[in-house]
Parts: sequence; C-alpha cells; structure tokens
Amino acid sequence: MQTAKQTEQKKKSRKQSLSEQELQDTRKIVNTLLLAWKNYGLYPEGHATSQKAIANLQSAFADFFSTHSDLRLSVEKNRLLCESDVIHEVSSDSLNEEMTYLLYRDGIQWLEFQQGLPLNELTYFFKILNKYKALAEETEGDIVTGFIDGDLQHIIFKASDIFWEDFPLIEFSDLNAHLQMEGDDAHQVETADTHQVEESVRIDDHAKSIADPSISDSLWKISSGEHEELQRMVQEEENWDNTEDVFEVLMVILRSQTDRHNFSSVLDFTLEEVVDTIEQGEFSLLLNLFQSLHQLLYRDESPDLAWIRPLIDRFFQDLSSPKIFDLITSKLLLLDDTDTEKIQALRQVLLYFSPEITISLGPIIMQSRSAAIQQMVMEVIEYLCLRDMGPLEKILDHPDRKLGEKLLALLSRLKGERSNKIFLKMSEHPSEKVRSEGVRVLVARDPKFAQKLFYHIDDESKAIRREILAGIAKHKSSVLENMLQKYIKENFDKKDPTHILACYKTLGRCGSANSIPFLKRILLGNGWNKFKGFGKLLHREGAATALLLLDTWDAKDILLAASKSKFRVIREAFQKAMAGSETSGENTDG
Repeated sequence: MQTAKQTEQKKKSRKQSLSEQELQDTRKIVNTLLLAWKNYGLYPEGHATSQKAIANLQSAFADFFSTHSDLRLSVEKNRLLCESDVIHEVSSDSLNEEMTYLLYRDGIQWLEFQQGLPLNELTYFFKILNKYKALAEETEGDIVTGFIDGDLQHIIFKASDIFWEDFPLIEFSDLNAHLQMEGDDAHQVETADTHQVEESVRIDDHAKSIADPSISDSLWKISSGEHEELQRMVQEEENWDNTEDVFEVLMVILRSQTDRHNFSSVLDFTLEEVVDTIEQGEFSLLLNLFQSLHQLLYRDESPDLAWIRPLIDRFFQDLSSPKIFDLITSKLLLLDDTDTEKIQALRQVLLYFSPEITISLGPIIMQSRSAAIQQMVMEVIEYLCLRDMGPLEKILDHPDRKLGEKLLALLSRLKGERSNKIFLKMSEHPSEKVRSEGVRVLVARDPKFAQKLFYHIDDESKAIRREILAGIAKHKSSVLENMLQKYIKENFDKKDPTHILACYKTLGRCGSANSIPFLKRILLGNGWNKFKGFGKLLHREGAATALLLLDTWDAKDILLAASKSKFRVIREAFQKAMAGSETSGENTDG
C-alpha cells in the first residue's frame, strides 16, 4: 500500500489530463461505483442484492486495475474529477444523498482506490457512507472518523476541517405555516416564535451560519404544536412506501445507461424489487414499470446498444420462472369478483410475462371460485397462446379432463396452423367434450379436415358422430360425397337406424347430381325385397330423404315415381321421408 505522501508525489508526476481511453474507462468505473452505492442504500445492510452489487463493483475494479494504475478522485461539492477532467457531475437539486456531496460535506478533498482493493474494504466503505448519510443529533463521528477507524489499506484520502459556516440557517418559521393550533394561548406563543425568527432573518437577507453568535438561543425553542407537527412528519416518513420512487429511479438509470454490465446489474436489482412488489400485491406499480421497460425495446438506438433487447427479454423470462410466478398464483387465488381494479391491473401485468406461464395459469381456472378471475385467466391464456402455443400443447400432452373442457371456449377462438395442430390433438382427447370440440372446430374450417377426421363417423360417442356429420354437411365436396357413399355401402347392416338416416341426410346436403343414380337404385330397385340389404325400409327412407335434400328436378322425378310405386315398401319409404322433412328432417343426430 502507498502512503498519502507517496501518492501525492505520484500525482504531481502525472500528466494533467487523461487520454480518451483513460477518460472512458475512468467514467465507466465511477459509474459502476455510484450505481453500487445507489443499490446499497435501497436495501438493509447485508441484503443479498447489496452484497451482489458490491461484488460486481470489486470485479469491475479488478478489470480497471488490469490496465490502469490507482484511481484518485478529487471531490468537489457536486462533482468528481480525475486529474483535471470532470468524471461525474450532479445537479444542485439532487445533492442530498449523492456520494459526491456526502464526501464533500464531511471534508474529504480527494479519495484514492488502490490496486488489490478487497471486498471487505468496499463493504466497509459503503457501510460508513450509509451510517453517516444523514446528520442526526445523536450521531457521533462522521465519514472521516469512520474511515480512520476502519484502518483501510487500499482506500486512502485527504480531509480538511469542517466549518459550520458552510451550512445555512434552518428556518423553523416554515414549519409554523403547516400548523393548525387550538386555543388562543397556543396561537400567541407560536406567533411570537414566528415573529422572532422573521426578525432574525431581516438582520441579513442572506442565510446566516448556525455558528453566528448573533443568533439568539430562543430560535431553537419550538412550541408544543411544532413538536406535534414534527412527530407527524416523522411518522409519515416511517410509513412511506417508496416502491414507486425506487422504480422511477431505476428507470432513469436504465434509460441513461450505455454499459451492458451496469444495465444487467440494474435489471437484477429491479427483479428483486418486482418480487417484493408482487408479495405486497401492488400490481398497478408493476404495470407502470413493465410498460416503461417495454418502451426501451422500441426506442431508436444505435447498433452499439442492440444488447438491450436480449437483456430485457431475459428479465421477463426470469420473472416467469415457477419460483417467482407461484407468488402471483397465490395472490390470484385470494382475489374475488369484488377486486375489480386489482384483477384488471393483474391482467395487464400478466400479458408481459413469457407464454410459459400458461402451464401455471391453466389450473387456476379450476381452483378459483371467482368468475371474474376465471375469465381474466382465459383472456391472458388466449393472448399468450397467440405468441406461442407450445406451453398449451404441453397441457394437452398431459390432459386433465376437466381443465381441457374449461379451455374449450378459449381454444375455439384461436386461429392459424399451430391452433389447427392443437385441435387435431384435441380430437384424440380422452374427454368426449374436448374430442367433440376439436372435431367441430376443424371440420367447420376446411373440408380437408372433414376428410382427415372422417373416421370419427364411427366414434363411440353420439355427440362426436353428430359433429362429424354436421361438419361434412356444410361442405359441397365430391370427395366427402364419395366417402359417404362408400361408408353407407359397407355398413348397410348397421343396427343404429338413427345413425344410418343421419348419414343419408348428410349425403343429401353435401352431395350433388353424382349421388342421384346411387340413391335411385336404393329407393326404387328390387321393390319386392324389403328384408335384406338396401331393400330394407330404413335404407329406402334414407335415400328418399337424401333426394328431398338434393332438391333437383331429377331428384323430384325419382320421388314422384316412388310415391306411385306398386311396391308398398317404396311408397312407405317416400311417405316416411316426407313426414320426416315436415318435422325433424333437419336433425342430423348420429
């Protein structure tokens, strides 16, 4: 370690200004130092985030010392200098807790960080700054004495005496303006105090030093009313929730940050704050933060800052991990229909998360008793599925019968190739309702799906058979027409008459003139045979029904011939078909 005298001599031998590279590297390490200080001050001593910030700072110093010598910073009231170059400067409006001002306030003229700087000295350095950040009556000592007591080996400094004359007179008259006193006596006492302060101020238009002997001791006396007001102000300060202010500060830092390492550190710190905010249920604050972060993705920046997007994407990916998202799940289950504002804020917040949370959101639909929560979760899942349906596919790979049924209303609104694949999976789902919905949606979209799912015409479920036939009936398709004719030929002995009649009705709706010879042969052929094959009354009735639905002149001629046939079975088939068309002939139940 070098002594103060040695470093003073070394300073004189140095050049008076830094090169561009030296200036850039110096400003980078100072920014890292100041950022670590901000992080340290936001959390209790020993907090994991504070420790991480100091560890990152030590690593940054190690990198700096690998190419540069010791770092000496001259301290002025609102800026830090290295040699003759200004490294950091703050406005007079934000001095109070700035490291620069704290060092200047306690008389430190310059500060030097030397090679080999260990983690424990950096930790002690911040501890002392934090301890003496606010001057209080009961505080003994200051930053300088704290540094001396710490016997720091790699952080040296030079300090001057502190003169009270540097600090202006505190005007308690301002406090009186806020008081509402009760009783004439109290009012007179307070007025007298106010006049006394105003008279003192008139002595000089400029603020006086608190060490000025001309200031009367009575100035420091406060009334009982002022004491109560001070107590109220202290109580407000202790109860102050600064989360919103912390988020604002973090966004200011992120917007101005051009160093990837620092940007990443701030995001890590932000993630810790977000977790605390989730635990507090302050979802509106999260929404404001997420909106601000999202805006960073779309601002016009140079290619040198292209690393911002992947870092923010990683932030939301980390936020969506089960460990963190389980906190939101527990909060969701505690809400009910009356928590309208929280539900709406949470809905907007969840839209920023990764689609991976779909897996965690799904069960909430079943667990929550709130209709508003269930609806909100469904809307969020729908939005996330439009970004990526992969997580939803995972749910279907491990199907939950009741959950699958709950998701039906959502899934039916999804479009695109990925959604079609999901509906195909649904068509194989063990739940009849889920399977039925998959068939219904797909066959209504495209006749190709009706062809692909035609095998469901023999599904064990009547509902599934009904859906496939209803879907086929919506498409005029020669392929489907031929598939139905073939199916009827191969299944003329099926024992379910309702299903057979439904197949004929479907053929009448999706078929064309190409089906007329087939239907004519069934209705009018072999009139003497009414017991076997297509001679049965059931098949003749089905053929007549299909011809009625085709509604062409050729079909009408065949039906007219059936009505006058000498064979009773043919006439009965025609009559049943006519009666059916007047009542429930449009029913395609299978």
